[in-house]
Amino acid sequence: MADSKEAGTPDQIFTSADRIRQLNEVDKDVARLIHSAGLAIQALTNARSGDSPGDNSLDSHKARFNEATSQYFALLSSIDVRLRRQVYALEEASILAPDSTSRTGDLPGVSAGVAGAANPLDVSWLNSRKDTVGKDKEAELWAAAREFVEQISNPEVVAEKSQERMEID
Repeated sequence: MADSKEAGTPDQIFTSADRIRQLNEVDKDVARLIHSAGLAIQALTNARSGDSPGDNSLDSHKARFNEATSQYFALLSSIDVRLRRQVYALEEASILAPDSTSRTGDLPGVSAGVAGAANPLDVSWLNSRKDTVGKDKEAELWAAAREFVEQISNPEVVAEKSQERMEID
């Protein structure tokens, strides 16, 4: 993913061509990210994968899902770090203003009182200040996925729950 040249030294100056090469690598990794997300979703289905045509056990699905999600999150983290570096480079070159996180002036019907002033009630501005939003959502999704897998792996429990629901109604 990231080679030693990209990490560089603190005083290393990258040329425009270097930056474009780095962005091209990020672009390739975005395609790999989407592919690994697809593999993770495929592991949750009963579709047979091309690499293990005979093994369709639950353990096989878990292993494929864990491998695909590990690759997904590693790529996501790498892409995030490299894009942040690119943004910082643009800010240092004064191409991008450091305080450009709020885009309230871009919204229809919203007038920005002061150019570049951040709206304290803007959701994107608030979310950019709190780094746990993604982690919280990820935890919710993992809990839902865990519950779904437990329901699939225990069909008797599903039948009991549906019976309980029928009695309550």
